[in-house]
Amino acid sequence: MAPPPLMGRPSIPPVRRPDSPDDRHIMAKHSAIYPVEEELEAVQRIVSHSERALKLVSDSLLEKEACAADDDNDVTGKHSGKCKLTFMRVGILAKGLLLRGDRNVQLILLAAKKPTASLLRTVAEQLLKQLATFSEDQYEVQVHPEEANIVIFSSKEPKMQVTISLTSPVMREDPVPNMEKGQ
Repeated sequence: MAPPPLMGRPSIPPVRRPDSPDDRHIMAKHSAIYPVEEELEAVQRIVSHSERALKLVSDSLLEKEACAADDDNDVTGKHSGKCKLTFMRVGILAKGLLLRGDRNVQLILLAAKKPTASLLRTVAEQLLKQLATFSEDQYEVQVHPEEANIVIFSSKEPKMQVTISLTSPVMREDPVPNMEKGQ
């Protein structure tokens, strides 16, 4: 004898014809909002190039930091081993919710230390150099210090852009101070 179901009767999905009017309607709506193959490839290309370049920039900054520590006669001769910069996909890119016509995706660049305008400019300069080393695509890199971000524009159609926002875990707001007891 089979054990009873945990929650009510087992449900049996209704049998439908695969080409019902509802199916055709849903598929038509889906094809109207889903990005075309060219857009998906363009997004994938600019994101993978941006992430690869960011990794190279991070490695370069970490290497410079290690050399500077060696020049300062660091007793241990070791660096922290932490990545200077890490990045992650956010927004529609992270959730896989791209729609037809979406031309801007976002990455977050996390710095181990408090980010500065100088770091932002350094990353942007190195980013453009790194993109040129491995990609035949032409990119324009703009720095927006007032918004703490870097924007990479592709020149190839369909034109896409990646907005890279610079932040750090040390930028989190201080915890709310404890209120005195009885108040």
